[in-house]
Amino acid sequence: MFGYVRPFKGEMLVKEYDAYKGVYCRLCRALGRYYGPLMRMTLSYDCTFYALLALNQRDPKMHAERRRCTCNPLKKCTYVCPANEDAYAETCFHKAAALSVIMTAYKFRDNIEDERTIQSLGARFLFALSRRTLKKASADFPFMAEAARSMMAAQRAAEHAVHASIDACAAPTAEFLRTVCAELGETEAEKTVLRQLGYFLGRWVYIMDAADDLADDLRRGGFNPFVEKLSLEAYVGGELPKTQRDAADRECNAVLNGSLAMVVPAANLLPDGPFTGILENILQKGLPEMQREILFLHIKRTARKEREF
Repeated sequence: MFGYVRPFKGEMLVKEYDAYKGVYCRLCRALGRYYGPLMRMTLSYDCTFYALLALNQRDPKMHAERRRCTCNPLKKCTYVCPANEDAYAETCFHKAAALSVIMTAYKFRDNIEDERTIQSLGARFLFALSRRTLKKASADFPFMAEAARSMMAAQRAAEHAVHASIDACAAPTAEFLRTVCAELGETEAEKTVLRQLGYFLGRWVYIMDAADDLADDLRRGGFNPFVEKLSLEAYVGGELPKTQRDAADRECNAVLNGSLAMVVPAANLLPDGPFTGILENILQKGLPEMQREILFLHIKRTARKEREF
C-alpha cells in the first residue's frame, strides 16, 4: 500500500487517537504472530484503516491491554485486543495482516519490473524475503491474493497501452479495494456501500500516489499517467518549472476531489460502530489534508515520516 490513508491528528478526540494507536499496535503484533517478526516492517496506515473498517462492521468484544512494545521493549503500548477470544475481531486483524503482506510483496514485484536491473536489486532481495509469507497469506485468504494478482496484471496492461488514461490506470487499484472491502459485508446492502467506498478510495490512492511522484517520475523518465494528461512530455528527464508545477498540482487536486466526492457519501452510510468517528476523520479530514500537504505544501515522503504518530 501507499501510506496515504491516515487520520488528521489535529481533529481527533483524545480517546479516538488512543483507539487508533491501539489498533495500529495490535496490527503490528498480528503481523508478527501470523507472518513472522520481519513482516512487522510492512505495517501501514492503509492496512490499519482496513482493520478499523472490518472491526466497525460488527460490534466485536474488545478491550485495551497495556503491554511492552514488540519492537521496542523499553516502552509500553496500549493494544486494542479481542476480548474473550472474540473470533470475529481476531479474524479482522488476521485479514489486515494478510493484506499488508500481500500488497507489500506485490509492490516489490512491481518495482522489479519498473526499474533497471541494478536499481531493482533491493526490490529483488526484499521480494525474495517476502515470497514465503506471501504464499502463506495467499493460502489464508485466497480471494485477496487473486484480487491482487488481477490488479497487477490489469495495471501493467493499462500502463503499457498506447494512450494511458488516468481512469484506466486507476481502475485496477480501485477494483482491488472494491473486492477486499465488499468481502467485509454480510448483506447486499452492506456490500453495496463497501464496494463504492473501496472503489473510489482505491482510485484516490492510485491518483494520489501518481500526483506525489510526478516530479520524480519526470526527472527519471518513469511512467506517470499525468504526463500524457497534462502534456508534460517536454519536461521528461528534467525539472518541472514552477508555473507548470502549480498548474499540475491544481489539476491533480481537481481529479482527486472527484474521487473524494464519491467516497464521502459511502462513508456516511457506514454502520454506527466503535470506530465510526475515526473512520469519518480519516475519510473526511485525513484524505483532504494529505492532498493539501502533498500538492500545495509539497511535503515529501521523508518529511511526512517525521510527522507520523
